[in-house]
Amino acid sequence: MKTKTDTKQYSKIAVLFILAIVMNIQGAQAVEQGDIKLILRPNQKHEMRMTSKTNVSQSSQGQVSKTVREEIVEVVFQVQEVNPQGDIVLKVIFRKLKTKTQSPGGTLEFDSTKADANPGNPLAPMYSALIGQSFKIKVASNGKILELQSLDEMIAKMAEKMVAAEDKKMDKRMLQKLGTRKQRKEKMIKQLEMFYFGEEKMRTMMRGFIQILPSGPVKPGDSWESKIDIEYLQRTRINLKNTLKKHENDKAVIDSTYKTNPNEKPIRDKSNPNMVFTKIDYQGSAQIDKSSGWIIRKEVKARFSAEFRLGRKTMPMSADIIKIVEPVKSTTSP
Repeated sequence: MKTKTDTKQYSKIAVLFILAIVMNIQGAQAVEQGDIKLILRPNQKHEMRMTSKTNVSQSSQGQVSKTVREEIVEVVFQVQEVNPQGDIVLKVIFRKLKTKTQSPGGTLEFDSTKADANPGNPLAPMYSALIGQSFKIKVASNGKILELQSLDEMIAKMAEKMVAAEDKKMDKRMLQKLGTRKQRKEKMIKQLEMFYFGEEKMRTMMRGFIQILPSGPVKPGDSWESKIDIEYLQRTRINLKNTLKKHENDKAVIDSTYKTNPNEKPIRDKSNPNMVFTKIDYQGSAQIDKSSGWIIRKEVKARFSAEFRLGRKTMPMSADIIKIVEPVKSTTSP
């Protein structure tokens, strides 16, 4: 038979047991919650590879045409400086490029490791001029790109190489028709800035290599937003929802998602008002090194449908995109 003293003792033990469980749960939550941010040191070097494949389909007057583009680009990020606020200046060096485009018009290939293996590709001179070139980006500790530096210098160097390639391949009469050497270089600079290596396009490319991180402490299940451009038509910007999914030892797993709401108005391409996106589905997952905030592996699968509207004519288009970002190697110079 239990006495009042026994009952009190049992009650105390039960209370202590419950308190211990609560403290353990709170302790576990405290461990899981924390900052995930870029913490890099001067002279660190990260060699990264982005592999992408894009399948595009478009219809016109009952005819369907398909284009498949595959690309592998390797880029070196060298840490130049880190200021007291945690902002980082990175030198970006283009190391390798390999592309293959298959369309109804034929197949075009380029491989920077095989200089003589790119006959007939009109973009080969530009791609060749890119290899070895560099510019700088300034990045906040949450991965936001604050500034692009010396991009105009990189473009000018590329144009100079392309003009030099023209000088070797064309006869003097043809070159004279194209204008003076200075005129040809200025024309190439404008084309490079407008269609290939303008600031917005380079920001878009760099966003693929650097994950947008939270601005403060987070725990699994917490979310934050970031803006990205659709890869195929780069000036169409969407708001991604980033969520810390879980911790895996020294890694943090972040999911990034976006899906169009069928009840909302279609999204218009800012650079082309006749292009309307009717459906966008973006699914991304990134493994982040918790000690540095750098990407260990990132995979993105995106699908979109769009319509090109000109008067009464409508041309449906769709694209499926797969991108994988991963390190080639990371080193710290002495």
